Amino acid sequence: MKNLLAINWNGIVSTLWNWIKTDGIKLVLALIVLFMCFKLTNLIFKKINKSLEKRKTDKTLSKVFVSIGRKVVKAFLLIIFISYVGIDTSSIVGAITAGAVTVGLALQGTLSNLAAGVLIIVLRSFRVGDFIDCSGESGTVDEIGLFQTKLITTDNKTVIIPNSNALNGVVVNYSLKDTRRVDMEFSIAYENDFRKAKAIIYEEIEKTKLALNEPNPFVNIKTHNSSSIDIVVRVWVKSADYWNFYWMMMESIKLAFDKNGISIPYTQMDVHMKDDSKLPNPIDEQDDYVKEEIEHYHLRRQAMYDSKKQREEELAEEQEKKANKNIVKYLSKKAKQKKNSK
Repeated sequence: MKNLLAINWNGIVSTLWNWIKTDGIKLVLALIVLFMCFKLTNLIFKKINKSLEKRKTDKTLSKVFVSIGRKVVKAFLLIIFISYVGIDTSSIVGAITAGAVTVGLALQGTLSNLAAGVLIIVLRSFRVGDFIDCSGESGTVDEIGLFQTKLITTDNKTVIIPNSNALNGVVVNYSLKDTRRVDMEFSIAYENDFRKAKAIIYEEIEKTKLALNEPNPFVNIKTHNSSSIDIVVRVWVKSADYWNFYWMMMESIKLAFDKNGISIPYTQMDVHMKDDSKLPNPIDEQDDYVKEEIEHYHLRRQAMYDSKKQREEELAEEQEKKANKNIVKYLSKKAKQKKNSK
């Protein structure tokens, strides 16, 4: 039994030692080379990324290019490593292909996000650093990935939007143009001088030093409201200065109006009271109406009664005439009979 164990142990050690001297050294060297190649790949693409930044290449394209390029090179190096150590890659390729088909069917939505990500990068609807409205969210584009887009909101929240939503939905890009128009409205009371108000607004626009001279600022009356005169203000500024200009104007106009005695009215309703003594009493009017209706009713009843009575009298008179006529005929007949009998 001891001899058997000694023989088996010696065989295992011998086999292991032979593998170390041949394939083992080969595997270790391959792993070292693979590790060094991965490190070199990261270094190369880091240099490429810095070079693209110096050339002011689009941030979105540079990030996606570096990310995809690094992954493709590493995958290629891994395949070379597997082939070098003697593993049959044909079965691996077949398994990867079958797995890819299965995963593709299961992840149709994810693949649609991938396709949308590629289209967003190619069409360049928006880029990293742009301020956009997308899927009901507003923020600065922080990253455009292959599957999703990340926004940073003004209150420093991270919003992740699937690329298919960003591609198929409505996207408002506020950074695509260098200039934007600021639209504002200010209301003044009817008793205030609107020309003076317009002059104050023009003066405050000049003080900001953010308004562009071309196109010229526009200030004019928009509507005559029930309680105020509404003045519309339209000023072109650089896109980066939009909110700074807006907040400065809202504050400076209020202070300037107060200083110059121009009031900003609020909605109000004037109620005018009338003298009740001059108004007719609805109860008296109702009583007169009722009395008049009752009187008309009695008149109609009387007319009906008189008409009925007249018809009855006429009928009685006709009947009386008819009866008298019959009596005359009867007496005449009797007289003739008596005369004939004699």
